[in-house]
Amino acid sequence: MSYGRRPSTRLDLDTAFKAFGAVAILIAVVVAGAVIALTDPFGGLVTASPAIVGTVAFTVLLVAVGYTTFALRAR
Repeated sequence: MSYGRRPSTRLDLDTAFKAFGAVAILIAVVVAGAVIALTDPFGGLVTASPAIVGTVAFTVLLVAVGYTTFALRAR
């Protein structure tokens, strides 16, 4: 009878740091988007509506999360 090593079910430390980084990026993008949407720091220089700004921020966030998911699955 052969006794092989069972795969570890614990979360890898590297994976945990990558997940933490992805969550930190998510929070940073959401907070930055909220600040831009609520304070209008650019005044008359930016004439885009908040819907456009939100759409662009969501798209960037979606790409960042997708890339992070791809990188974690590639391991």
